[in-house]
Amino acid sequence: MNKKICTKLLSVAAFIAALTFTSFETQAADGRALELMKSERTIVVGHRGFSMGAPENTIPSYQWAKLACADLVELDFYVNKDGTLFCHHDSKMDRTTDIRSSLNLTNVSIVDLTDEQIRKLDAGKWKSPLFAGTRTPSFEEALTAIQADGGMTLAEHKTGSAEQCAAVLKKLDCVNDLIIQSFNWNFLADMNKVMPEQITVALGPQNQLRGVKLTDEQKYLDKTAVDEMLKLGVKGAAWNSQVTAEGIKYAHSKGLKVFVYTINEIPKVHELTALGVDGIITDNPALVWKALATR
Repeated sequence: MNKKICTKLLSVAAFIAALTFTSFETQAADGRALELMKSERTIVVGHRGFSMGAPENTIPSYQWAKLACADLVELDFYVNKDGTLFCHHDSKMDRTTDIRSSLNLTNVSIVDLTDEQIRKLDAGKWKSPLFAGTRTPSFEEALTAIQADGGMTLAEHKTGSAEQCAAVLKKLDCVNDLIIQSFNWNFLADMNKVMPEQITVALGPQNQLRGVKLTDEQKYLDKTAVDEMLKLGVKGAAWNSQVTAEGIKYAHSKGLKVFVYTINEIPKVHELTALGVDGIITDNPALVWKALATR
């Protein structure tokens, strides 16, 4: 090959490499979660993993959601008696574990259970014999499984302090490589103080505002709700179907993304994306991808 052409090709390759390196450096500094939140396409979130097919809030469910190419794998976490964060949706474990038969306990809150007790529970066979022996993962174990190979978590805080949550993120070196959300807006305010760089999302609607019970009409995502969320330092809202085009537009004007939960019907996906929502939280990520492809 001509020496001049070789030199030019090497220069172009070096230039591209420099651009790639710069891009990677910027993404690393910002965190993968921020990059996702900048996306202009609809974000697909696996609710409690791929909970329509696998036992919710377990490693198999999270893995199924990743196989279905969910952008975010959602989970819920509580703090237990030993101060460990464990993944589970309900405050008590009767519905999705064998706690009654294995520990002879019922109607017991997670906060009253030790690590040893929780790790004895079968969290899979209620769904199907295929999942018998599946355990309830700790928050740390869940993040390790989800975040591997480019996966990303949408972690919903149920109980536990901002400091406890932040400690796990720091330990796993995944600050801002995932998103934290909560219905507890006081927790979100605490997270903003403890770890201001971490992206958070406010779950709604709230049942009350400053001690005053909200009516069904007041629970829509609107200017009042958005303005309250902005005080928390969040980057988005995760709402139920009580959203309007006007409310979404106002949220966008303030730089907030809007996710809607829990959507499992194709027509509803079409309706919400037409309104302008940015993300769909679903028990079946594969179905939502189909809905987006056929809109």
